[in-house]
Amino acid sequence: MDFQEIEQFVTEVRNRVNQYLSSGSNEISQEQLAKQAGISGGALSSFRAGNYQGNNENVAKKLMPVLDAIKSRETAALTVKEPEIIETAIMREMWFGLQYASDRNDVIVIYGAPGIGKTITLEKYVKNNPTALFVTASPNIRSGRDIMEELLEAMNKRAEGRNKALEKSIISSLKHSNRMIIIDEAHFLRLDGLETLRRIYDATKCPLVLVGNPKIMEAITEKNKTVTGQFFSRAVRIALDTKVPMDDVKGIVLQNGVNLTDECLQELYKVANMIGALRIMTKLFLFAWTIANKKNQPISLEDILTARKIIISV
Repeated sequence: MDFQEIEQFVTEVRNRVNQYLSSGSNEISQEQLAKQAGISGGALSSFRAGNYQGNNENVAKKLMPVLDAIKSRETAALTVKEPEIIETAIMREMWFGLQYASDRNDVIVIYGAPGIGKTITLEKYVKNNPTALFVTASPNIRSGRDIMEELLEAMNKRAEGRNKALEKSIISSLKHSNRMIIIDEAHFLRLDGLETLRRIYDATKCPLVLVGNPKIMEAITEKNKTVTGQFFSRAVRIALDTKVPMDDVKGIVLQNGVNLTDECLQELYKVANMIGALRIMTKLFLFAWTIANKKNQPISLEDILTARKIIISV
């Protein structure tokens, strides 16, 4: 580019940056924009003001792809919209269990296949019940110590000292509080993690809800009942229905003005009742919608089948 073209390019990028950051609807801040472009916040500020002393062309070249990516995401969000969360059969079943635990200060174990909406339901419940303590177990958060540290963090308390001190602090804070403890992905918990939760429940009588995949039942079994006796003998166990009804599929996909033929709905229903359930079905639907949009056509069975070939897991 000659000098005039460079000046025009730099001005165009500067105007786009300023327009984006001053719009009030920007998804990222100036600091985040600078970070994504690989430049300093100071350089971006000077560039915006037109008094950057370095190479303005290089800064503009770094900003341009970031701005293009933002525009692409915004366009996609306007045309292919993420479905709103609806009340599914699984959600109603889980909500009953959560309410039961709350009303009776009881221990509940809820388990079901991946992708059916367990975590979304818990997040909605916690949003409506902000005093609940919500912890997500994982391969790195599974021991008694791990769980106690997470609970203390959720209560904005420092996790200092030995295990006995942590447990004492938790019990002191929760006794007579009736604050529900919810552990998502509970199938990752080790036996000492379950035993720690049992002791905390015994001492506080706070409602305790464990949610996970069917693997959690391998821990809460006859052979381990000497360790997990409280859960084995007293926990109410709710096995979630693995079959996704057509009404749930329709409720998720027939939003935002979308219309689908019966054969399209049947294909999505079929996917919803495979491994990955509603999670994979929703991803497949959004992928098919994107394919249809690029052709400027309504979603067809061909689009769904094409998307299914691309998404290997289905």
